[in-house]
Amino acid sequence: MGGFSKFVFYNVIVYVVYFIIDKIFSLFHLYSSKSNMLALPSAQDMNLIIINSVLSFIIGYFIFRYIKRYLE
Repeated sequence: MGGFSKFVFYNVIVYVVYFIIDKIFSLFHLYSSKSNMLALPSAQDMNLIIINSVLSFIIGYFIFRYIKRYLE
């Protein structure tokens, strides 16, 4: 697997993990805005977004390493 395809594959994994965590946050009504996040998010919402990004990066990295062992 080439470098660019690894980059794309890793980003797809991180996006899917981010989407799943975002749905979990929405399911438990952790976001302050009930309608949508296109409005100005509060400080708590920004903290949740940052936490989601960091968790997605870390979890995505471990998933990518696990899958990469089987692809090579």
